[in-house]
Amino acid sequence: MTEAAAKDKRRFTRVRVSLDVTIRCTDGRLTHARAVDLSEGGMYVEYESSAEQGRVLDMFFDLPFAQDFKRIYVKGEVVRAVVIGNRDVFGIAFNFIQFARQSDLFLQKYIEIRGTKTGM
Repeated sequence: MTEAAAKDKRRFTRVRVSLDVTIRCTDGRLTHARAVDLSEGGMYVEYESSAEQGRVLDMFFDLPFAQDFKRIYVKGEVVRAVVIGNRDVFGIAFNFIQFARQSDLFLQKYIEIRGTKTGM
């Protein structure tokens, strides 16, 4: 499938970002990744190690709005993990499966604002 065809099948608008994401590992410790792509349905992060497909992890990150930040709490399921070049970095794609504390509404508003600013 071509990239254009895959893009047409996506349910949500995607925006490029550079956000710190905190992930709670299955053993309870917190670790950090960098989100580079975000939508209402999921995100793509760069991280120092891989994650197995199907694993569900708790995550949170802050979205910058004009006057403040909104913390987003989600459960994300790993749908894909790949090695990125030779940088010892992994790209991990998550689908959001559960939101907490109106996080879905804040995320929707953020994507809407970002889409308007970039002319998407």
